[in-house]
This record gives sequence, structure tokens and C-alpha cells, in this order.
Amino acid sequence: MKENLQLSKVRFLKPQKSQFTPLCTLFLMVVLLLGCTHNSRDQFIAVNLVGYESNSPKVAYLVNFNANNFKVLRLDNSETVFSSSVGLTILPDAISGDRLTILDFSEVNTPGEYVIKSSNIRNSRSHSFFIKDNVYNNALHTIIGSYYFHRCGTAVGNETEWNYTICHPEDAPFLNEPNKSKQVTGGWHDAGDYNKFSGNTALSAALLLYAYELNPGIFSDNQLDIPESGNGIPDILDEVSWALKWLLKMQRDDGAIYHKVSQEKWIGEFLPNEDPSIRYIFDISSAATASFAAVAALSSRHIKEFNPALSQKLFDASLNAWDFLTSNPENVPYGGFKNPSGVTGGEYGDPSDLDERLWASAELYKLTNSDEYLDYFIQNYEGMNVSEIPPLSWRDAESLALRSILSSNIPDRYSKDIEVLKTYVIDHAEAILEIHQQNNYSNLLGRDHYYWGSNSVGLAFAFDLLHAYEISNVSVYRDAALDQLHFIFGRNPTNISHVTGIGSVSVKYPYHQLSEMGKFSAPVPGMLVGGPNNFLLLDDKEISGWPSKNYKDTFKNYLVNEPAINFTAILVFVTSAFSTSANQSNVITTSK
Repeated sequence: MKENLQLSKVRFLKPQKSQFTPLCTLFLMVVLLLGCTHNSRDQFIAVNLVGYESNSPKVAYLVNFNANNFKVLRLDNSETVFSSSVGLTILPDAISGDRLTILDFSEVNTPGEYVIKSSNIRNSRSHSFFIKDNVYNNALHTIIGSYYFHRCGTAVGNETEWNYTICHPEDAPFLNEPNKSKQVTGGWHDAGDYNKFSGNTALSAALLLYAYELNPGIFSDNQLDIPESGNGIPDILDEVSWALKWLLKMQRDDGAIYHKVSQEKWIGEFLPNEDPSIRYIFDISSAATASFAAVAALSSRHIKEFNPALSQKLFDASLNAWDFLTSNPENVPYGGFKNPSGVTGGEYGDPSDLDERLWASAELYKLTNSDEYLDYFIQNYEGMNVSEIPPLSWRDAESLALRSILSSNIPDRYSKDIEVLKTYVIDHAEAILEIHQQNNYSNLLGRDHYYWGSNSVGLAFAFDLLHAYEISNVSVYRDAALDQLHFIFGRNPTNISHVTGIGSVSVKYPYHQLSEMGKFSAPVPGMLVGGPNNFLLLDDKEISGWPSKNYKDTFKNYLVNEPAINFTAILVFVTSAFSTSANQSNVITTSK
């Protein structure tokens, strides 16, 4: 039985100094060296399988090989364009078990598709990658385009391989009052299944909007080949609007938001238009209400220029949600949402809604410039425990609250508070950098971060580093965030891109019902899967003894290979930070 849960329990803590004695260290090195060289499958060249910007540093890793030289060859004619001796060999670590040798080819700037080969090792050729300007733009558009194939309550993709007729058109009954129903069609399927969660939809829509806010010049109309393309509105805003209109349907008259629309029990895998399950409307939650208040305020600002009527609806709905929150200052329900007895599947419970309330207050302040919302933030932020900022997720909105308030115009009377908040952000970034510097693959995850959705956790830390870069202009934060993107796109211990259809070799068998049950030639492109999971194992079977290798590209292992809209959303934000100009081409591969 499949459950869609995210195990985001581990808070980010500053790494402790090693307690190993020299003798213990020597013993560990011997064990790791033996462990990482016994299997030829672990020998490869790890490279970003999307590619590198032309005028940027370019590093790959020779994994578990001994070599003296390497060369970069054009893929089309095998011409050698660069050769060099290898760089430093890094000792194995306790997370991957891999021994890496640095391959620096930063001098290669000519656009093209390339491979890397070690000069004196047979069969040591890397997968292909590109070097070019705006190398991430096409990937970004494909990633955003994946949301279209998560649309619910409509026919989707009739010009593509992944098409399906209208799904879930029925009104949803209330779980506690099955004779009563409400029209809540629309929105996005949450993950590999077809449930819909208000809080997670709000978070995902917000991250797409923050990507637009961060870098509006890279987004335009006619990028995604969606039904709304050609209407003069940037396609990313059209896609977000599809989710927002569903969230509006999930609001009660008093402003509260119903927590989710979900089946009662798991019944198996189906195409979306063939799903026989009854999906129920579950009770309200203040966490979902606060997340909605935040994204409604955020979207009202950005959509106003293009759709004033929808912008006004969102404005009014955001204030209505805030009114419910002020009338109900404690977490509703007490202790956070819980699945009723007998209900299985995603719960998305949140024991504290303060971070979501603070996020909402910050966005409402930016929308209205009213001191009511700013005063709430200043009076309550100390209760958010920002000294231990958790990874951004549907349950933890501290990073969004901090970014929203620190990008606002704050009166001088609050200057001391603002400086304190900036210090929290920078201190947190420095703690992430310590992990980054210790990791052989230069990614951002510590050993205890390889739980459900670890790929999104690493990108959450990249989000925090990019925020630190925004407020400090210290480039080392941005550089480390880019290293996490390299990791996601293939420079990792699994030697594949963890985003479907992105990179020369990528995930083929995600736990995604549409992709699997449709028997397509490839999965829906642009979806980020959860990644290595060292805490939950399918049928208690360990994939690997190394945390960062506890991953397998197989459909049934949803614990490591399920995509989710929030995973993909944070990838959109981070990728947008490294994209540089608009690209009008449609990058979804079509099959008439």
C-alpha cells in the first residue's frame, strides 16, 4: 500500500567537529577504500548531464578510478578540444563511499555537446553534456511544463504522448458528511497519485511565483505549449493561475481552507481518467489557510497587470483567510491536521502553523503596506525559532517568511529587528557551507538529511544560500547553490539526472501513475523525484549501505522515486536563479 508522506523531521543543525582519533580515521579510510572499489558499477565520470554555462567554472569527478590524464571530446566527431592532468584525489567519505578525482575543464568555453574520457582507463567515458550560454533555460521550461500534466479536472496534452481525457470531473463529497458535496474540480495532482493538498499546492504555486519575481525577464508567453499560450500572459503565471483557481474553491465563507481532497484508502494505480476512487473533502486546517493567505497575497501582486479580476478575487480571499486566522489564533485543529481513523495516505499535518502565519503576514504587508501585518510579524517572529531554520517544505515556511519580510520596505523603527533576521539567514548559510565543504560531491546534504524527499531538501538549502546571496552579495553562497544543481542534474553518486527527461541520462521509471500506466516511451518530462532515502526502506530492503546511494530507479519504490509538485517547484526556483534570458521554443517532445 502506497502512502504519500514526506518525512521532513530532521532540522538543520550546525555540523559537529569530528571526534575520530588518528587510528580510527586510518581504519575508516581503509574500510571506505575497500568498499568503494569492489564493484565496477561504481566506476564512472560524474558530470552535470545538462551542462555548464560557457564562461563558468566546469568540474567533473572521476569516481573510483586511478588516472593521470583526461580529455574533453566533441560528441559529434570525437575531436579532442582539451586535455589535462587530473586534479586532487579526495579521500572517500562516509556518505557516498566514493573516492573522487577532480577534473577541471573550465577552459572549454566553445558551445557544443561533449563527453569526457580518461586517457589511460578503458571504458571511462562520461555521458554527454552541453557547454553553451543559457544552458539551463530549456531545462527550466520543461520542468515548469510538467505541471500541465498534473492538471486535474480537464483533458490534458492531446498533442503530446502523455495525453488523457478529462479526469475527476465529479463534485467531491465531504468525508464527515458524504451526502453533502462541493465543486472542487481543478488544481494539480499532488505527486505520483491523484490527491490534492491545499498547503502543498500553495507552497508549490508560491515557489513558481517567486521564480517569476526573482527573474521575470526569462519568462514569457508561448514557452510551455499549454492551452493558455498566446494570450499575452507569461505561461508560468497561467499555470500558477490553474492552481490558484482551485485553491479559491477550497475556501469556506469564513475564510478557512479545506485541508485536502483525497481518497479514503489506497486502491491501486490507474490512469487519471480511469481512477475509480472517490475523493473526499477533508476538514479545514489553519496551516493550509495561512499558506493560502500567503500565496493569494503574493499572486494578487503579480497577476494584477495581466488579470485584474482574478487579482482582486485573490486579494479579497487573502484578507478573508487572515480574518479567520486572527479569529482563531491557535493551531486549528489542535496539534495540526490528522487523518481520521481508517484513512490512509498523505496527511500533511503540521504541529505548528506560526511559520505559515508569519509568511502570510509578510506577504500581506507587501500587498497592502498595512502596519497590521508588519506589526504581527515583528511581534511574533521570535517564536518561529529561526535560530534552527528547517529545510523549506509544505510544513516549514520559515525560509519563505524570512525572504518575504527581508525583501519588503521596512520602516526604520524596525531596523534592529531586520538586522537580527539577516544575521539568522547568514548564520544558517554559513552552517550549510560547512556541510558543502565536507562533501566530496560538493552538494549540501549532511548524512542525516537523506530522508524522504532528500533532493528537495538539498534544493531547500540552495534556496537559503541564494537568499543569503541576495542580502549579502557574497558569491560563495551562490556558487554553493549551483553545486546542488550540478548534483541534481547528474554530478552525483547515482550517475543520472534525478529529473525526468532532463540531461543525457535521467530517471526512467518514476513512481508516477500517468507515466507508468500509460505505457509511454518515456515518463512525463521535468519532474524531480524524491531521491536517496536512508530512513525508510521499501519492504525493509536496503538498496545501499551508503546514504547517498540508497536510491533505485524503479517504479514501485515510491520512497525514493516519486515526484511531487513541491519537489519540482523548488527546483524551478533554483534553476531560474541560474537561467539568464527568455527562450521562446517549445521544449516538450511531442508525438502526434
